[in-house]
Amino acid sequence: MNFINVENLSKHFGQFRALNDINFSVAAGRSMAIIGPNGSGKTTLVRCLLGLLAPSEGTADIAGLPYDPRHPSRVGYLPEERGNFQRDTPLDVIRLFGKLRGLSHSDATSQAYDYLDEVALTAQARVPIQTLSNGQQQKIHLGVTFIGNPDLLVLDEPTRGFDPINQAIFKTFLQRQLREGTTLILVTNQMHEVEELTDHVLFLRNGDQYFVGEVEDARQKLGGRRTVLTYTGELPAKAQQWELKALEKGTVLMDSQHELRSANQMLQQLLSAGVNVTDFNTRLSSLDEIFVGVYGETGQFGDLN
Repeated sequence: MNFINVENLSKHFGQFRALNDINFSVAAGRSMAIIGPNGSGKTTLVRCLLGLLAPSEGTADIAGLPYDPRHPSRVGYLPEERGNFQRDTPLDVIRLFGKLRGLSHSDATSQAYDYLDEVALTAQARVPIQTLSNGQQQKIHLGVTFIGNPDLLVLDEPTRGFDPINQAIFKTFLQRQLREGTTLILVTNQMHEVEELTDHVLFLRNGDQYFVGEVEDARQKLGGRRTVLTYTGELPAKAQQWELKALEKGTVLMDSQHELRSANQMLQQLLSAGVNVTDFNTRLSSLDEIFVGVYGETGQFGDLN
């Protein structure tokens, strides 16, 4: 059963079209990343989904109905612009949002303390938020989002300001939520987060839907297979026909899409030419490589048919 359905959604502001005919669905308990550079329409799409903006055309439904932001019990939303609760304490703020989601005072307090303990902020539960570091404040914003175990999490750049340790803590926490059946919309340009936390991805480009589908399908269709070769010595002249790209001294990338047999043929010819190959592997393109290809000024991937 689909928990989110977006059909023929467009949004324009005067003559400017921020979104053009967006279509996707997310099943209950599944996860989707929305990616694209600044200005591609990511935040506008999220705001239409959450009822903060009215679509100019089309529909955006959660659990079969347009979402009403006046009833926040089912959705935890971490916006791009963080809230300002500088003089309040972490306990008070997280507990407040728990009560807004229908928890009793005691349950909201208990869940708030459980969360603060998990992210190592119990000692700061009753100090003003303005005294905390940026990373600690980001944990409070996430606590506000997670309190009450909402059915849907919509997270816009959730690890901004986190060091690698806190990123790992966040990832572990969110993966547990996903195992328990939470549906996730993740807005991010951190491709490792897409690969580790989501199973579907939506690429937006200039307000258009460039690609939507499973992450592995994106790696196949937008990137294909690539071969990385490490060697010593000199490459033969015929290597020019393989469209190799130097990554660093002694390492090249076969950047064109190709079948595995082409990579094997290249390896055989290199060995026959006396090149000392020290490492050779063929893999699917990473999402980082695909992102550069789709959005970079010298992108090498054309539009999909």
